[in-house]
Amino acid sequence: MANSSQTYLSALQTPFGTRSLYDSVCYCNRCGMCANVCPSYQQTQQEPFSPRGRNQILRQFISGKLKAKRNRKLLEGIIRSCALCGRCVQNCPGRISTPQHVLELRRRTKISLFPRTLFYLLRLRQKSPTLFAGIVRGGLFLRRLGLLQFISCISGIAWVKHALEILPPKITFPVYKEVKDPTLIYLPSLEAEFMMPSLFEQAYKLASKEHHVTVWRNTASGLFEYVYGDLRCARKLLRGLITRHARTGNGRLPILTDSMDVYNFLVSAPQLFAEFPAFEKKAVDFSASIRYVTDFFPKKLNKGKAASSSVQLFCATAFSQDVSLELKIRQILCTLFEKNFVECGYKQGIVPLSGYGFVISTHAPAYALSAVQGMAVSQTQSVFVTNGLTALELSFYVHKFYPAAQVRHIVELGDNYAKFPTREPINSRTKTQTSC
Repeated sequence: MANSSQTYLSALQTPFGTRSLYDSVCYCNRCGMCANVCPSYQQTQQEPFSPRGRNQILRQFISGKLKAKRNRKLLEGIIRSCALCGRCVQNCPGRISTPQHVLELRRRTKISLFPRTLFYLLRLRQKSPTLFAGIVRGGLFLRRLGLLQFISCISGIAWVKHALEILPPKITFPVYKEVKDPTLIYLPSLEAEFMMPSLFEQAYKLASKEHHVTVWRNTASGLFEYVYGDLRCARKLLRGLITRHARTGNGRLPILTDSMDVYNFLVSAPQLFAEFPAFEKKAVDFSASIRYVTDFFPKKLNKGKAASSSVQLFCATAFSQDVSLELKIRQILCTLFEKNFVECGYKQGIVPLSGYGFVISTHAPAYALSAVQGMAVSQTQSVFVTNGLTALELSFYVHKFYPAAQVRHIVELGDNYAKFPTREPINSRTKTQTSC
């Protein structure tokens, strides 16, 4: 029983209180509202690939009516096809947390999704951050020499090809000043620290206007382990973060993150310690200290010149059923761009969780192209996203099939909107490729 409590998530936080996993699944009444917005169901038109179908499968699995060995192929297809985009939660009258159910189904079936070499590389960030940083720097050096293209052909590391496709042409590691008496902690995402130095610099600059910022360098949040690894490692990393935060500024310092995925995950930290009452209280206090970059925007943003083209917001909310942050970001865009801010249709703006493009047998290209198609139909020229890796992955498809548009991280609006129209895209590429 003790081992089970460490390996599986027994309770979920919901807008209606804490529920056991089985109760959470049973609250799905199979109304079908989720099927209209689910990208995998739209493509397959098969009930098991709908959110309500996934809920029923987990329910049967927990009750012992469905065996993993006999239905391995079906379970793998269902689990791999879920993008964890959270659209089903947003459209569900009962706010059923289907993405969380899918994650638990992954753990209980022990189905691995990530390429093995990439999985162990990212796990290395947890065990040996210094070695991980050295490997990343070495990889970028080989990239400059043009050798990674040949290495990506080797069996087992084909994921390098996708990384080469989405990464910016030039990557330099960010520079910042250490402070003695910090008033804020910046926990940069993996992409901000190693893939998108501009994202790191913009978030750091934004927070530094009113705070003395200390950076927790190369620090794993536990998000990757929670989604693609195991719950035990995720809980261990979260416990370390909570303990470290309690020792820094007496546990009163806010923690800034540039990723909505990380934000939602850290805010929901208490549910990982539901069976550990002694630590749950600390997790509650820790989650209250988490901040997203929009919390540090100026009270009055400079509109500059009114944008002449339409803009949209794409964001995934897999880890949270509280949409208050998303509504706040929408209000910011609505205020700045007024009538040029285009609300996404209920089938548009499907953006998979960050990193989904690296999953084996992925459906990510089709999902991303669906988002690009929605942009083209509405003639949107700027799309704002809330995660760095989402910006990189979506930008690749936008520049390839709809080069008139560009993808930006929401943090850019906090600096100076007057400069916004003249900025270069996150991932600049030539615009000579075929448009849809």
